[in-house]
Amino acid sequence: MEDNFLISHYSLELLKTLTKDSGLQDLVDLGYRMLGNPFTITDLSVKLLASTGETQVTDDPVWNELQKNKNFIFQTYSYYAKNSLFEQIANNEDPFYWLDPYCKYPRIIGKISIHNRDMAVLVVCAHNREFKASDKDIVSILCDACSIELQKNKYIHLSPGLLHQNFLLDLLERNIEDGRIIAERMKVLNLKLKRKLFVLNLDTQNLDISKSTLPYLREEIEKKLANAKAVIYNHNLVILASCENELHFLEVELKALKAFITNNNLQAGISRSFTDLTEVREHYLESLEALKLGEFLKKEAHFFRYADYLIYDLINFHCDKEKYKKFLHRSLLMLIEYDQENKTEFARSLYTYICNFKNVKDSATELNIHRNTMFHRIEKIESILNLDLNDGDILFQLYFSYKMLELLKVSLP
Repeated sequence: MEDNFLISHYSLELLKTLTKDSGLQDLVDLGYRMLGNPFTITDLSVKLLASTGETQVTDDPVWNELQKNKNFIFQTYSYYAKNSLFEQIANNEDPFYWLDPYCKYPRIIGKISIHNRDMAVLVVCAHNREFKASDKDIVSILCDACSIELQKNKYIHLSPGLLHQNFLLDLLERNIEDGRIIAERMKVLNLKLKRKLFVLNLDTQNLDISKSTLPYLREEIEKKLANAKAVIYNHNLVILASCENELHFLEVELKALKAFITNNNLQAGISRSFTDLTEVREHYLESLEALKLGEFLKKEAHFFRYADYLIYDLINFHCDKEKYKKFLHRSLLMLIEYDQENKTEFARSLYTYICNFKNVKDSATELNIHRNTMFHRIEKIESILNLDLNDGDILFQLYFSYKMLELLKVSLP
């Protein structure tokens, strides 16, 4: 009778907690008072989501490993996989008892499901007191409450086949920066990536939600891009892609994805390549900046490489737009004034010449003029500016000035 009264009382407390703007940790704290024993909540890859903090368990190796690493190391995970623990979790709808040689204290294990999909696991450790018969009922109620809470936040995007999303979210949020822990998580998830990495950021503001959803879009992208994992992040899709050959990846492997992005009227930014998973956040910010600058400078395009916009990012970060003229090459301003006065296009011709590595033939082809005409234009430009266009420093200053004008949307005559 007393146990039934306590269960009813705590059920009401759980209901009150769920109706407030609380979080998973609030439920865990209340659950500790209900059970009188410490417990953890992990996802299906045994990544720690929440844990009771009031009791310090120091003499249980399995508990200590999870608290220290925030997940099982690969050997521990493999041990429990071989001993059918995860199979028992999947097959048992109700909480069950568990004890093994590595656990000093018995456990009660219950699974947390959302829409009939197993999402997380609640494990109680009999550290403070021995289990009572009513504890399994309390665990069952807690699992239901946690299921409701998890549907409020980002964990709703996780499913058993997409546990890599949780891992990618941790990398994006810099929740794990230890290379050793990252390697262990990859082993547990059986996540294999190629040597070179890229972060792509897919802007979904133009997504037609009557035809598609973000989860569907995520699955479609993973089908079209081999060796890549995607996650919904800040209302966009963020993709961690990998390859062995960077040039082949950019020119060949991305073709299907680029076509998909264009056909769905979406836009995407892509970072420079990198090799260290601890740098995912940094390269995510690159992809985000590529999107912003690409949309600003070439709104009609759909795919923006940060490598193409790095110089704009440098200008944008360091230059005061009110004082930009201070950084412009004076000769370029002089050439623009000459064009305006004489109805010529020398400033545009010079930019084309610089971008084509001073190749007269290619520059003439791009401008649709004769090669001799281009040659005479360059001679005239050198005469007007009194500059030596064989000087690498001068060419860089001019190129930098052109990029600054482009960023500031100053049109050439």
